[in-house]
Amino acid sequence: MHPSLLSGTIVPLLTPFTAKEDFDPEAMAQLIDYVLREGADALMVTALTGEGPLLTLEETLAVWDFVFAKAENRIPVVPAIISTTTQRAVRLVRFAQQKGAPAVMAVPILPELYAGRSYDDVYAFYADIASSTSLPLILFNYPSLTGIDFVPPLIERLASIENVRYIKESTGDSRRVHAIQRLIGDRISVICGSPNVALESLALGCRAWITGTMNIVPRSARQLMRAVVKDLGLARRIYYRQILPFVDVMSRNFNPTGTIKAGVCARGIPVGAPRRPGSPVRPEDQRLLERLAREVDAWEEEVEQELL
Repeated sequence: MHPSLLSGTIVPLLTPFTAKEDFDPEAMAQLIDYVLREGADALMVTALTGEGPLLTLEETLAVWDFVFAKAENRIPVVPAIISTTTQRAVRLVRFAQQKGAPAVMAVPILPELYAGRSYDDVYAFYADIASSTSLPLILFNYPSLTGIDFVPPLIERLASIENVRYIKESTGDSRRVHAIQRLIGDRISVICGSPNVALESLALGCRAWITGTMNIVPRSARQLMRAVVKDLGLARRIYYRQILPFVDVMSRNFNPTGTIKAGVCARGIPVGAPRRPGSPVRPEDQRLLERLAREVDAWEEEVEQELL
């Protein structure tokens, strides 16, 4: 059985852009300072929330270089690799190891041209990466992005690869958590990857949580993880008041990255808009997010006293 090294709230950082859609390191510095001040346990870079699939190789490395330097070994930094080719993924995972990453999340995007998205292709992707690094690997189950669903039998097969230690389960189906744990819980740690089933997943034993809304409410996310093991009634209150209202906005406007960026802007950090063809949220949603952010500030202070 492998020890679980990653735990707590792992914030998948946004990638701030200027008006010209260039990486904005000044805004990234402000965002990192904010989430660290609010108690984040680790950072993830260039994941889906960070618009990783839209970045060039050079941009990806520039973001990594900046975040690792800014973190200054104060907090773990976990790179995310979302790639259509094994060659690019292997190159990036080697960079991640050189940077001193404790682990890396990797997933292949399998378009139709790849043998109908076969499990053999997925296995080969991870086997090739594992042969190029000693880093622990995090699987990422997000079928609408990758074109393949990491069902428990597939995860069991992938768990035979020595480096594969975690899976970020992002289907929004909490039944996946206990299905994986019952089948191969001694080999794979399940990371909650969805805001919609976070309370259930944490109650089922997930020790780590990664979701984009943590960019807006990192303190609330950390409070929820603490409350789940102390007071489920308090955990429900945190979840319903401080986290799900932001998720509701994303669900309604079908613009998750735009919503998260608008929420962070409401916190006073100018991270810009998503890279086109992504778009900002509508003015009414921006005003709603600003109001929610103000309300959460007061609730977080109240909850902090109850968690003492």
